[in-house]
Amino acid sequence: MMKIKSKTRKKENAFKQAAGLGVVAGMRASVAPSVASHYLSRHKNKALSRSKLSFIQSPVTSALTKLLNAAELAGDKMPGTPNRIKTSQALARLASGALVGAVIYRSHRQSLLKGIFVGGASALASTYATFYLRQYLDKVPFIKDPVMGAIEDLIAVSSGVSVMKK
Repeated sequence: MMKIKSKTRKKENAFKQAAGLGVVAGMRASVAPSVASHYLSRHKNKALSRSKLSFIQSPVTSALTKLLNAAELAGDKMPGTPNRIKTSQALARLASGALVGAVIYRSHRQSLLKGIFVGGASALASTYATFYLRQYLDKVPFIKDPVMGAIEDLIAVSSGVSVMKK
């Protein structure tokens, strides 16, 4: 009985983490892999160490994803930045969610394909949900779009960190 509860809990944790980071990837494509790599480079996971996804635990990957993250956060504030629901942008977020989903599921010794699906689907749903939420919130008087973007950045990063700590 105890073993069944433990397996169920692992599956639930994998789902929650993969879906949570997928949502973050839908908000900011680079934040989810950056947060995951930062955490995993400091808290190595044996299941990942023996997989092709072990690169995510590297300090070099952690540093590179942080650079990409900084570039995305700055670039998002520039005029002319394409909408996140533009095909290329949505696909980047989908790929980011799928990657972190795969990493999380593999770290929990769960199905890689399920992780790809959960992370990718969460990222895609979040991409559209946050796009329309931002459009709605941009109508709030006295709050400029870059301020909304900065608030979203803060929410994405803090949510990602919270998901990885659990």
